[in-house]
Amino acid sequence: MEIKKSLTYYKKVFFYPPVLWPLGIPLIQRLLKLPYFVRLEASTLCQLNCRTCYMRLNNFGSVGKGYLKFSDFKNFIDKHAYIKVIELANSGEIFLNPDLIKIMEYAFERNVRLTALGGVNFNTITNEMIEALVKYRFYSMAISIDGASQEVYSLYRRNGDYDKVIENIKKLNELKRKYNSRLPKLVWQYIIMGHNEDDVISAKKQAKQLNMDIFFKMTWDKDYKPSKIKMLHAETKLPFLTMEEEASNNPTKLSAYSLICRQLWICPQINWDGRLLGCCNLFKDDFGINVFEEGLEKAINSDNFKYAKQLLQGKVPPSPHYKNIPCVSCSDYKQMVENNSFLKI
Repeated sequence: MEIKKSLTYYKKVFFYPPVLWPLGIPLIQRLLKLPYFVRLEASTLCQLNCRTCYMRLNNFGSVGKGYLKFSDFKNFIDKHAYIKVIELANSGEIFLNPDLIKIMEYAFERNVRLTALGGVNFNTITNEMIEALVKYRFYSMAISIDGASQEVYSLYRRNGDYDKVIENIKKLNELKRKYNSRLPKLVWQYIIMGHNEDDVISAKKQAKQLNMDIFFKMTWDKDYKPSKIKMLHAETKLPFLTMEEEASNNPTKLSAYSLICRQLWICPQINWDGRLLGCCNLFKDDFGINVFEEGLEKAINSDNFKYAKQLLQGKVPPSPHYKNIPCVSCSDYKQMVENNSFLKI
């Protein structure tokens, strides 16, 4: 089961959903090893206070508090015409970015596909912004709803309004009908936790009624012990329900979460202020180069970034000669070293 199925699941969720791949990539782009897909943080701002949110608990960490400015987005698009897909969601709520409508409009004009599969909470969004999602053909987004009622949902998504989220989804669906559009494609994202196991079946039914796909995620809470194992496996189709279970059934000792490391090759993460982060794991610093200032080609071909790729493949050890390599302090890399199990690219 089972690690293969698990890895397939995380590939879809974290960094390269198959629906994003275009039919072809220009030969020159492949030869130069330039990505056509990047992750560009739209906002680290958030109006919720989720119980174990790493951003709020760590005072926004190394990424800082802020949002992507339209001027920076426009300049990035203008200078990197080969970028065709941009994932905007990572650590905050993209709809708190006051420039988001202009960002969506410009991406639409330049034929750049926008997604928010990293997750949005969809609590606070104007009617104008909902219409812009349809009008400018925002491609897909995952809405984080860990429950099927306000009582359950708000236990984790503190300050969140379940009924408001559902109302906003219905407004969006109505505008999709008005514009006769399939976009944006909507996904209901549900993190399995101790308090919301009983809402799984109801959430699936509601997602279907709202014309949404649904996918379930394991919690990062190491203390979670599932109580309704048989039902959860049957309803969620997850091969593993906890990180501990996954690790014990993984012959390579390579966590499915460590597949995030492949983002350095496939879809590098850029912070809202232009700093190159490499991947969406925010428990670390950046690579010491700003994409908005230096350009993406120079950033991903910098010595630090190339050395990090060698580290993750186990081809070189950490070196004091290379600074600003956040992978060295990352728990996924430490696990690779401990188990002598590195990425195979």
